[in-house]
Amino acid sequence: MNRKTKTTLLIIYILAIFSMVTSATMAYFTYIKVSNVSPIINTNTATIMDWLIFDVGKPVYILANDANFGKDMGSITSSMQASATLKVESAESVTKTYYYNLEIPSNEFIYTTEDQQAELLIKVTDPTGKELTEIPGLEYVESQGYQGFDITTKNGDFYIVENYKISTNTIVEHKWQVEIILVNLDTNQYMNIGNDFNGVLKMESVKGNG
Repeated sequence: MNRKTKTTLLIIYILAIFSMVTSATMAYFTYIKVSNVSPIINTNTATIMDWLIFDVGKPVYILANDANFGKDMGSITSSMQASATLKVESAESVTKTYYYNLEIPSNEFIYTTEDQQAELLIKVTDPTGKELTEIPGLEYVESQGYQGFDITTKNGDFYIVENYKISTNTIVEHKWQVEIILVNLDTNQYMNIGNDFNGVLKMESVKGNG
């Protein structure tokens, strides 16, 4: 085999290797692009029949400081929206279930009154427009005219809903409204100045869907 032939074969070999690596890389990024959705697989045909897609928005953050919280300055609110979308590719109606929860990894707020008036509230409105009044582990209260669940000193995970049903034969979207309220009690709340709250809203398909 002469040198020219060897060179030609070497070039073909290198191009083949490059093509394999490129294909593998493209396949990897294709997978990443759909990592935030939950495809439901038809086990008989091994084809994707419907999609359950979640959008929970950005993390929740509230900080009390001298510039935004004090006497006659009003309460601080932070609102966000989360959604669950079911898209069905078949003509038959499909029902899936999901859960929606609040994770509080960090919360520095405390009660500053002797009777422990609620100072940090969460208010949740479901896809039908109805405000929730029951969440396991949280107490629904009223504070300075605001209503919601008292999370003043709470940390950990709290299920807003479990096994919540979503159904359609085409496409449907569930929209959830959440509001976090730092209540100005018009009392001395100086002990909460400089404190902050971090929360994350999560949605996930219930195992066994489909």
